[in-house]
Amino acid sequence: MNELPRTEAYAGELDMLRGLVRTLRTVVRPDDAHMDEVRRLLHHHASDDAAAREEAKGKSSRDAADATPAGPTGRVGRLLDAIRTGRGRWTTTRAAQFYRDARLGPPGATWTRIRTVARGDLRDLAAWGHLLRYEEPGRQYYTLKTRKDDAR
Repeated sequence: MNELPRTEAYAGELDMLRGLVRTLRTVVRPDDAHMDEVRRLLHHHASDDAAAREEAKGKSSRDAADATPAGPTGRVGRLLDAIRTGRGRWTTTRAAQFYRDARLGPPGATWTRIRTVARGDLRDLAAWGHLLRYEEPGRQYYTLKTRKDDAR
């Protein structure tokens, strides 16, 4: 039987897994059936994980913002596209408002739940290398990671 590695296979693997678990806990509730969303998240995790492992082995020269062939898809992909288009600082509230306006939040979700999903998605995008996280007293925000940021 193959033994699992005791360390991360690539930088950010643990953060990616924690983000996936956080999102799954938010999406799947005992009282509702969102198994399609769970399957979608697991599929995206598997493809992102495989791409990150390839990059860690040195087989890919793509920068972190292009770690997967098409990047994230679905709700998270739409958020990343909005961040690329809208630029600037992205807070949980801004991402949640985008989800609400674009009707991308979980069906019938409360504002609190949409914010929780948005917070997790921003953390995931940062863990995957697409965003940079900043903290100020009493707030945090994210900005799009650029090639200039890689040169620092």
